[in-house]
Amino acid sequence: MGKSIFETGPIGSGHAMKALNNYVSAAGLLAACEALRVGTQFGLDPVLMTDILNASTGRNNSTEVKLKPFVIPKNYTSGFSMALMAKDLRTADDLARQIDVPAPFSHACSALWAQALDALGSEADHTAIDAFVADTSLI
Repeated sequence: MGKSIFETGPIGSGHAMKALNNYVSAAGLLAACEALRVGTQFGLDPVLMTDILNASTGRNNSTEVKLKPFVIPKNYTSGFSMALMAKDLRTADDLARQIDVPAPFSHACSALWAQALDALGSEADHTAIDAFVADTSLI
């Protein structure tokens, strides 16, 4: 599936790394969606915003790969499910708890994605987090 292979350590460390990677990805997507919503409401063009983010320090996988094709047109069809993302976020959050590492943003992010999964259903694409945060009645 991936182009790079890394030795991460003992059994289970690869699974932990996958969950932590998806946590960072989910947090970046959520931040980018919120930024687009605020900027659009302010009067900024979301496509221009994406270009600026991608030329600036806000650049991440979501700004580069997900905003223009899936979030801005609101088709939410990236091919990775909300259920899988929420599962990985729970795994990352559980890992922090099990080893007693404070991770308040991980916990908040996991809880928000769990709410989105409950509201939108397991078949929803993970990019539909944008629709979830747009509807404050769901939060």
